Amino acid sequence: MQKTYKFIIFSLLLTFSILSVDAQVKKNSKDTISTPLFNGVRIEVDISPVIKTLMSGDETFSYEAALLVNLKHKYFPVIEMGYAGADKTTTNEIGFKTNGLFGRAGIDFNLMKSKKGNKTNNNLFTAGVRLGFSNFKYDLTNVVITDDYWKESLTKNYLGESTSKMWFEIVVGIRVEVVKNIFMGWSVRNKNLIGEDLIGTISPWYVPGFGKTTGSAWTVNYAIGYKF
Repeated sequence: MQKTYKFIIFSLLLTFSILSVDAQVKKNSKDTISTPLFNGVRIEVDISPVIKTLMSGDETFSYEAALLVNLKHKYFPVIEMGYAGADKTTTNEIGFKTNGLFGRAGIDFNLMKSKKGNKTNNNLFTAGVRLGFSNFKYDLTNVVITDDYWKESLTKNYLGESTSKMWFEIVVGIRVEVVKNIFMGWSVRNKNLIGEDLIGTISPWYVPGFGKTTGSAWTVNYAIGYKF
């Protein structure tokens, strides 16, 4: 619950700060250029997890794409969809396997602005937030359970376990127009799960779209996109 409050507070502060900057820019209208409300859409594909999997043979994989709407070259509502999974075996032969779809929704704010008399700068420096969700199934095998009283061990398999996870992300990134309408750039994300598993429940080691469930996660993404 505390993480949810942090997400809400950060979102409000970020929104208020952007709106304050926007109001100041409008106040000094002599130095700004007029920008239409709708400036097209951009489709992006994140290539970093694909490259990581091909080069290192990681036990996890992820494929994702995003759709962003350009409003006044300042606000970018975004929807991200993808498919991810994991196949992991520990040194003591405990196995974990999952795959599933995930989605995120949020908004980015462009922190760069154009001056009057200059060509509109299509390069972007953005900060934003996301809310992510995934409903998926997973298998956990060769789990050794020891009875505290009898000191006897039993090996169990948990197959087809179903769960849903939600998380929020704080995102900062840049996009550069390398050629006309084609953008490339990176983003840094801090991810935090919302809610905690009950004590004694079997928790997934990996969540599609979030990653390994080892507390707060940091990721770096590299995307290529096209503006329509």
